[in-house]
Formats: sequence, structure tokens, C-alpha cells
Amino acid sequence: MPDRSLHKPIAVINRLEVRGDVPRFERLFREHSQFLRHREDFDFLVTVRLVERPHVYAHIGHWRTLRGFLDTVHDETFQLHVKELGPLVEAEADQAVSVARVLKENAIVGAENVVLTRVTVREDPYAFERGYAEMNEHFGTLGGFGGSDLLRSTLVPGRYTGLQWWRDTSDCERALASEEYLALRHAIGRRADISVDRTRHLAYERVIG
Repeated sequence: MPDRSLHKPIAVINRLEVRGDVPRFERLFREHSQFLRHREDFDFLVTVRLVERPHVYAHIGHWRTLRGFLDTVHDETFQLHVKELGPLVEAEADQAVSVARVLKENAIVGAENVVLTRVTVREDPYAFERGYAEMNEHFGTLGGFGGSDLLRSTLVPGRYTGLQWWRDTSDCERALASEEYLALRHAIGRRADISVDRTRHLAYERVIG
């Protein structure tokens, strides 16, 4: 499959439900994130925490190549981190490629200004992608919209993960309350299973080195 080329970019999506000591998890996960930032072919990462379920985190790591990610997975330090974090979390992982990215401005760290959308398309994925793009165009007219990244799974057909972010909490709330957004989300739901979570933006960090 072209999406699985060792030389092309990949996004690694981890959804982590903490079952143990939250402060210990955050400390260990911070150490793991900083380790990733020094790895060859690492690009950037985004970490968010669900507002309504604050023990659930999503971590999206972007790699310049799949090979770089696979080399890191086999590193001894990576394996040690997995061993330390494993007992603390219930993990769900995916790999994906970005199919549509909109970059306008950064989101404030610490604000509830990132929306995480998970979608499984039942029919016509390209119609879904067009609908998602239309939603972004609407958000762009409201002010404070920072951008979006739509990621298509390389492991599960029809699965997408979308990130949309705003400058701050109030910008996000205004956009999500708009009638146009609610109508567009309803239209997407007619051809896909969709779940939408408001999240707190914890980190956006780029490669070091």
C-alpha cells in the first residue's frame, strides 16, 4: 500500500485512558515525549486531554518517515518507557496519513480550544472529506480559527481522526455553537459514525536537533 511506504510521513495516534496514578503518568509521559523529540525523522507532536473525561489523553506524533518511527519503536529506551507506562494506561493506537491540513495560527496551551473528532465512514469517504473541508471553511469565517488536520488511518479502512483548533477557549465555544457547524456535523453523521470531544491543549512540540 502506498500509505505504508517506509519513506513517507506517518502520524501515530495514541489514545490513553489512565487507570493509575495520573501525576506519575504525566511525568513519565513527559519524559517519553522529550525522548521522541530527539529521534531521527521525528517531526512534531500534539498532546490533548479530554474535557469531560480528564483521565483520557490523546497524543499525535508526526514522523517524517515510517522508517524513523519503526526504528524508534525498537530502541531500548522506547521499550523501557512502554514497560513503565503500560500498567498505568488502557491504550488504543492507530497510524494515519494527513489528507488535509489547514494552518492559520497556534492554539494557546492550557486552553480548552482543540476539538478531537473520530469518524468511521460507512459510505463515500471522499464526500466525508469534502464535508470536513466545508466545515473548516465555515470556521475560517468566524475568527480565531487556528487550523485543522484530517488524518486517515492506514490500518483501518474508513477511519479518520480530525483535529481542529482555535486561538482560545471562547473562540472554540463560539464556533461549536454556530448553526452552520451543527448542520454540517449532522450531515456528516448521515454517512459516518462520528464522535466529537472537546479537549484541553497540553502540548505542541517540535523536533529537537
